[in-house]
Amino acid sequence: MDSSKIIKCLIELAPVISAFMPLFVIFLTGLWASKRLEKIKSRLQIDHTIIKKRAEIYSEIQDDLNDLYSYILRVGKWKELTPPDILEKKRNIDQKLYSTNPYWSQCTMKNYEKFIKICFKTYRGHGKDAGIRAEIEKYKGLANWEPRFNESFVDGYDEAELKKANKNFMESLSKDFGIV
Repeated sequence: MDSSKIIKCLIELAPVISAFMPLFVIFLTGLWASKRLEKIKSRLQIDHTIIKKRAEIYSEIQDDLNDLYSYILRVGKWKELTPPDILEKKRNIDQKLYSTNPYWSQCTMKNYEKFIKICFKTYRGHGKDAGIRAEIEKYKGLANWEPRFNESFVDGYDEAELKKANKNFMESLSKDFGIV
């Protein structure tokens, strides 16, 4: 077949091709949109699953987090707690957050670490517990105070920094939950 016959054939088919071309484009666009929507749906399902798991984890640590913050800030039921209670709560929170680290954003983990650094002095020596950064004199008059609790406290309490670190940590948790 020579080129003139091919051209003549194409010219004759041009009206048919042009009539079906919009349908073909619509069909291809529909396929692309369908695949794109499936990917979006899949991603939303994954996000929902992750947020649900985060909520489950948070529900296991929220009371301990609140007790820790309240004790150092001296609000709420802080008078009912002791330094060993607070250190145990810190350990529980640490264990839960670090063992589920893949579920949390880097920002949340970074803000948690900053919050803990404001609340405690860690790595005080082999076999020594973390020290609670608080004004020890405010605790010594409590009914549940024992002299052995003296070694549980360290200097460095800063209420403004504590509130700021808590706020930043809570905001990053909110972002991880898709609230903000």
